Amino acid sequence: MGEFNLEELASFSDNNVVSKNLYDSQKACVNLICLEEGQTALEDTIGQKVVVVINTGNGSVITGGGEQGVEEGTLILFESDEKRLLKAKTKMTALVTAIPKG
Repeated sequence: MGEFNLEELASFSDNNVVSKNLYDSQKACVNLICLEEGQTALEDTIGQKVVVVINTGNGSVITGGGEQGVEEGTLILFESDEKRLLKAKTKMTALVTAIPKG
């Protein structure tokens, strides 16, 4: 079992999104991502199913269908072939689970 205090693990960079790997196996990879205002993430997850839980902050998700606002507590599910981008409007943390296609 792994137990994590996400608040204590959160760290931010003005230059890049900070990603902290919490769990990695052949079936799933779980990361805490920390974004400053205006930063984006998830571009490199195409080809994987992805589950995102916004832990703190707010922003938007951009898909082939347009842009939609997200806030703390939002759960987002992406299929493996779905275009996706997560953009922070405020300082944001999110728990991201990537499931390889297969």
